[in-house]
Amino acid sequence: MMDDQKPQESLGPVAYIRKVGRGKTLSRDLGADEACDAFSQLLAGRFTPAQAGAFLQALRIKELSREELDGMMTALNNQAQTFPALSAGGLVLNLASDTPRKGGHASLLAANLLASKGMPVGVVHSDPMLSGNTDSWDGTMRLIGSFASSLTIADIYDLIPALQNLRQIRSELGFRSCFHTAEKILSPWQNAPLVLGISHRHYAERLAENLQRRGMTGKIVLGNHGTPDLVLHKETEIWEVLPGGEIRMIHFHPEDLGLYPDSGVYSLGFFPKWKDELVQEGFGVLGPVLSYHTAFLRYAAGEVSGLREGFVPWSELSGVT
Repeated sequence: MMDDQKPQESLGPVAYIRKVGRGKTLSRDLGADEACDAFSQLLAGRFTPAQAGAFLQALRIKELSREELDGMMTALNNQAQTFPALSAGGLVLNLASDTPRKGGHASLLAANLLASKGMPVGVVHSDPMLSGNTDSWDGTMRLIGSFASSLTIADIYDLIPALQNLRQIRSELGFRSCFHTAEKILSPWQNAPLVLGISHRHYAERLAENLQRRGMTGKIVLGNHGTPDLVLHKETEIWEVLPGGEIRMIHFHPEDLGLYPDSGVYSLGFFPKWKDELVQEGFGVLGPVLSYHTAFLRYAAGEVSGLREGFVPWSELSGVT
């Protein structure tokens, strides 16, 4: 047997740290099998806190390779718990590891509106302490309470219990590690299209490729503050992973639907006013924002073939079917 065909021997934490931690120019990438083994050990608590911090810091400096992301996702999915299936015709909105943000989750409000009208919607949500979005998440969930929500919510620790082993070290590191990236493409409902947001174009492409290799479909939004919220003042770039594996980039602009939403609704100063706007006829100033997002989510779920077909005027939005 050729040497490169021999099974990979499992290394220990120190060996993995040495391989990836020699600086930007001297470090070496882990193969997919090595990465899976390293992250499996990390999740199992075989790294000391110092080793875990060093490993995650080294990967941040070096940047995660395609093979390392693949191996990491294999390790995470091997730990994943089984959830009841999501009904056909829906979608999954992944809000895990969202950044601290201006405003609330417009996409979450729109998803909840569609769920209350019968669309199956699952939401993946991560630990607010890690993502720093406690106020935004809690505030938006209080708003959603007035809608009698029909969302199915999966906490990241319910999906991957082993991630709790790293909660403390991640909270102490002071930077967003590769786990934040990986959590965005986790879903307990892999038969449903996935919608997620990302801040950087090269990561959007990498995540699209990972979904493609795992046989999943989805929409990756280069959105507002790295969330699935569509940009309101210009076009939004979106990577589509289609059935069959094709990846393509599309662009949406609110003016495509004749909408001119006020981008100020995302500001911290305006967010406390969302509750007042949502009780107005047609959802007040938020009406065009929710019309834009519901049209996109109906398209992402495959309910309609184009953004325009999914559009419901905000004056009629409370009666969307």
